[in-house]
Amino acid sequence: MRGLPPIVGLTVLLLARASRAEGVDGMLSVLVDDAIEARPELAQARAELRAAQERVPQAQSWPDPMIQVGVQNDSFDKWQVGKMETSWLLFMASQTIPFPGKPGLRGDIANVEVTTRRLALERVRLTTIADVRRGYVALQLARARLELISKLSSLLTLAVEVAQTRYESGEGPQSDILRARLELGRLEQQRVVLQADEQLQLEALNRLRGHPLDEKVTTRPLAQLTFPLPSDEGEAARRILEVSPEYLAARAGVNGAQRVRELSQRQYLPDLSVGAGVMVRGSLEPMWTVTLGLPIPVFAGTKQSRAVAEADATIDATSRNVETVEQLLRLRTTQRLSYWRALVKVWQSYQGRLLADAEATATATLTQYRIGKVPFASVLEATSATIALVDASYAVLVDAWKLAIAQDESSLSEVSVSGGAMGSAVPGAGGGGGMSGPRSATPSNMSSEAPGNSASGSTGM
Repeated sequence: MRGLPPIVGLTVLLLARASRAEGVDGMLSVLVDDAIEARPELAQARAELRAAQERVPQAQSWPDPMIQVGVQNDSFDKWQVGKMETSWLLFMASQTIPFPGKPGLRGDIANVEVTTRRLALERVRLTTIADVRRGYVALQLARARLELISKLSSLLTLAVEVAQTRYESGEGPQSDILRARLELGRLEQQRVVLQADEQLQLEALNRLRGHPLDEKVTTRPLAQLTFPLPSDEGEAARRILEVSPEYLAARAGVNGAQRVRELSQRQYLPDLSVGAGVMVRGSLEPMWTVTLGLPIPVFAGTKQSRAVAEADATIDATSRNVETVEQLLRLRTTQRLSYWRALVKVWQSYQGRLLADAEATATATLTQYRIGKVPFASVLEATSATIALVDASYAVLVDAWKLAIAQDESSLSEVSVSGGAMGSAVPGAGGGGGMSGPRSATPSNMSSEAPGNSASGSTGM
């Protein structure tokens, strides 16, 4: 439609942008291509677009011509055609000719539906790309957490060996060994849960691409995922208004309502009905007739005038809808960037000294326990805090990508981040993310909750 920014090639641009930001990941590109090709929701949207396109020529067509056949006979009990001048066989054709401009306006109105369906297809396409990216990073996160479990298990195994050595030399109690073994058992339970989570993420990703649910998917390590940086707020708001299918559809709705008003005004202008016929009278000379017909708008006060008023109200409503969508898009962009900038600061703190100091603390505590300067509980606390910080840094990285992908998706959904990213970066905090304190060495936020679903549907990788 006129006045609407082009959206051709938007998907290619988003994929190129994603590749630059996430690094070259051939597997992710393959997954996205598979999903775009195989997802039934996309096939449905394409079929609906084709159906809308087929309605345009229908709307522009003239009414079908009419052919009439009749007989007029001057008697009930005998055939008078060819005998009486007023008896004949009638063959007549008629055609209604729309007032100039009406078919074109009807075609424009039908084309608005085509534009709307095309934008709906683009919405499904953008959501498909975002869903694949969310699913991919969710799978990366699940596998990274399994690696954390393995690392923590190795540390606790080493702690068991140290506790065993100290116990055998009479420098430590047997309870240290039992406590370490207890934590190892809890870790194995957690590993089972995380393995199930990994399988769930794999199945969800394969469903998107139309492959067997249990088909293996290779992913790059989560640690290789670069941290995305937020763009300028003004630039982000401008871009999202250029590509948002909802915003473009709202503007198309205004365009369509204006065309409906123009057509309603033209309804005052009459369509012309033309007819021509031949009366066959047998042996008598045939006759012919031509007719012209115009409708008289005697009910214009309850029909045409009401249609114009209805169109005016629709234009007002659709204009308000454009304002609503624009405000909501700007709000979501601002909210995402606000969260995003906060995550940048949290990420920088992790990459500064926080993770390095936590790892050094865990190593030093184990060394001090080996020589009997600290209790075993301190080893568990330092170890769990270190693993919790690593896991929380993963949550920050994933949440940043959730926001980046939601922005690329031009999502209107609620903006949120997982509790692990913002609420449990402090060692020993018992919140939803990171490790719990010395009570357990199991990462409390390594639950079976799908990472891609920890935020709203608009966010996530």
